[in-house]
Amino acid sequence: MEEILKDVDLSMGLSSEEALKKLEVYGYNELPEAPKPTLMAQFLEQFKSILVLILIVAAVISAFFGEIIDTLVIIGITILNAVLGVVQQRRAESALEAVKKLSNPISKVLRDGKIQTIPSREIVPGDLLILEAGDKVNCDGVLVEVHGLMVDESTLTGESVPVTKVTATDSSNITEESMVFMGTAVTKGRAKVLVRSTGSNTKLGQIASRMKELKKERTPLEIQLDVLGKILGLTFVVVCIVILIMGLLRGIPFEEMILTSISLAVAAIPEGLPAVVTIVLALGVAEMARRKAIVRNLPAVETLGSVTVICTDKTGTLTQNKMTLVEIYTDAIHLSEEELNASMVPYELQRAMVLCNDATKETGDPTEIALISWLPDEVIDKFRATNPRVYEVPFTSERKRMSTVHKFDDKYLIVSKGAVEVILDICTYELVKDNRIAPLTETRKSAILSVAEGLASQGLRILAIAEGRIDNPPHSDEEVEKNLLFLGLLCLKDPLRPEVKEAVESCRNAGIRPVMITGDHQVTAYSIARELDFPEGRVLTSNDLANLSDEELAEHIEDVSVFARINPLDKLKIVEAFQKKQEVVAMTGDGVNDAPALKKSDIGVAMGQSGTEVAKEASDMILLDDNFATLVSAVFQGRTIYENIRKFVVYLLSCNIGEVIIMFFAIIFGYPAPLLPLQLLWLNLVTDSFPALALGMEPGEPEIMNRHPRGKKEPLLTGYHMGIILTQSIAIGLATLLSFIFTYNNGNLSEARTVAYMTLVISELIRVFSARSFETPFYRTRISSNKFLFYSILGAFALLLISVYIPPLARVFNNVRPTIRDLDIIIPFAFVPFIVSEIAKLIRRP
Repeated sequence: MEEILKDVDLSMGLSSEEALKKLEVYGYNELPEAPKPTLMAQFLEQFKSILVLILIVAAVISAFFGEIIDTLVIIGITILNAVLGVVQQRRAESALEAVKKLSNPISKVLRDGKIQTIPSREIVPGDLLILEAGDKVNCDGVLVEVHGLMVDESTLTGESVPVTKVTATDSSNITEESMVFMGTAVTKGRAKVLVRSTGSNTKLGQIASRMKELKKERTPLEIQLDVLGKILGLTFVVVCIVILIMGLLRGIPFEEMILTSISLAVAAIPEGLPAVVTIVLALGVAEMARRKAIVRNLPAVETLGSVTVICTDKTGTLTQNKMTLVEIYTDAIHLSEEELNASMVPYELQRAMVLCNDATKETGDPTEIALISWLPDEVIDKFRATNPRVYEVPFTSERKRMSTVHKFDDKYLIVSKGAVEVILDICTYELVKDNRIAPLTETRKSAILSVAEGLASQGLRILAIAEGRIDNPPHSDEEVEKNLLFLGLLCLKDPLRPEVKEAVESCRNAGIRPVMITGDHQVTAYSIARELDFPEGRVLTSNDLANLSDEELAEHIEDVSVFARINPLDKLKIVEAFQKKQEVVAMTGDGVNDAPALKKSDIGVAMGQSGTEVAKEASDMILLDDNFATLVSAVFQGRTIYENIRKFVVYLLSCNIGEVIIMFFAIIFGYPAPLLPLQLLWLNLVTDSFPALALGMEPGEPEIMNRHPRGKKEPLLTGYHMGIILTQSIAIGLATLLSFIFTYNNGNLSEARTVAYMTLVISELIRVFSARSFETPFYRTRISSNKFLFYSILGAFALLLISVYIPPLARVFNNVRPTIRDLDIIIPFAFVPFIVSEIAKLIRRP
């Protein structure tokens, strides 16, 4: 401790040069993580797959029967699959790592005599950390200055009640009450902390060092697909065994049938679906981050498509959070924005706006900046120098006011500002014309409230401000906030974000109900809701909620469009009421007291600019620009990602089932196997890799926001999608089987197998264009909108041609060069699945 205290100026903090030197000595302020797997470890991990083991068995059997070329090709395909798996895994990890960096926590420190905001990982021992309500503590440190600080230490102690903190008197008398610890959260007050330990040297870091092994989170969708893959896998294995037995009964050599059955199992079993889903989710999350929505956990992407209600804050989310003081109302004057100058505004009002204010013209809360931005710098500096602050009662969303106490000659000046009704409750006098003081009667209070409502109906935010005087410095909050002198009303305008109205309309078209939750006056909130075309509905306040039981609120909640004058803790009650009506709720929040509602909601959305670290920690998603339109865009992206996953799952399963149909019915009808093992494996590599993955990267269809939200318990594949799979599987199987039979009856077996192989591969590459949408016809989609798909198809087609037209490879795959007559069969049949898919879309359309 003494080493850290040495040479630290508590009024200046470290210099930038000192901080840089300490960073080199102590390292970044990061908790230890489990080491990432090496490239070789990831490569070897690919060989733990059951399908790879089946492939290895196939290679052993081929070698046993002397098929050295087949053995080498199978091993080559196995290695190539493993390489592709590693590449895709690394790409997904890189995407998620890039997103993670965007949501790194930040902290405020005093350096070079100025308060600076820095990434929390750059905090060093000896720094002076500035803490406020809602901040996450990102180090261990000693409290050198405390103003009503309370800290939630439940992450370390399990104790849910916040702990009151005190200032450390000296370095020899430091207790846990005079320290803060990494991982805890400030619930009330503010403080200055001398950083003692960072990273792995903190109390939390020592715990983390013993708990490095963290199990990777699996999303519900991955689990669902894993189960689906196992069910289908077991089914296909049984079918392959049946095909093996039937082939042997037909007199087909055991060697050929065992390899064919194993290869068909490898090609048909969709074992890789969960891995592909992870990649698509990761790439989708990266795209959402590019659009300023940071997803903190992958399951949130799935939930976004099910959201039916968005509960949104007003200030900064629907509005620009660029406050401007536009009117001042007192008993003596009513000034518009054009009339605001130091000569027109009463001296007492100017002083109050400066003193009960933590902002400067450049930094601070937008509301507080607006209250002083119109004043000359010398006026601000004079008030603050003449009347230094000695005590404060911080603003909280529950109290809806802030009070400060200042030295005032030989007495003390109290200044309070906040919600009109709250300030009027603690006032007994009013400053009237000619600077006279008059009693503030209940009749006069009602008149002021009526004026405030009239101003609020114009969409203005209204604050009341008051002052008082006491003889001695206060010892409790209760001494400060009573018997004050009402000075006037301050009216602020916060312009609406221009893109929000369109976003609200998009919400409503998508079957999502937007609901405003704000601490502002109900008249202000309702005025803005009507301007933005929110659904017509009731306006409820915290007082109304207090008079409603949970059951009564749930009964009426779907009739409410605006919650005004809301205590943040009431947000939890609102979320629970919507959820009782089976709604899927996205809730926005920025304050420490929003955390319970953010955690309880289906999608907790924190504000990246104005949000506290506690709110961000409790959230599933962070909006970097605090914009409602970004949230709606994230819903669109969430729906798109989920729909794309459906597309490639339907595409892959159609092909897999189609392959089983081809082999099964060929043997039933007495024909040889239409496809050889190596052809099946190559087909699996060609169609199941890049074209399928490219479907997961489709841009969103505009119509997707004209559909109602997906049901919360709706499976990935509904009866509708099962019908598409069945139709497509039959079309694929029939087209390929008929092309094989026609050629076999008029040619030789190798030629027929080549025709079947080419028909199947080309039909899959053509069909992928139809698979881009379940409803939109092919001619209405733009090929250029998914360049990866276009290049994937070109690459897959090149692999097909190589396996047919390059003589050495053609011999390996038992392919022969197709004749003009063969192409006359291949091309028409290859279009059959595509045509069937497009006709089915027309039939399905309402």
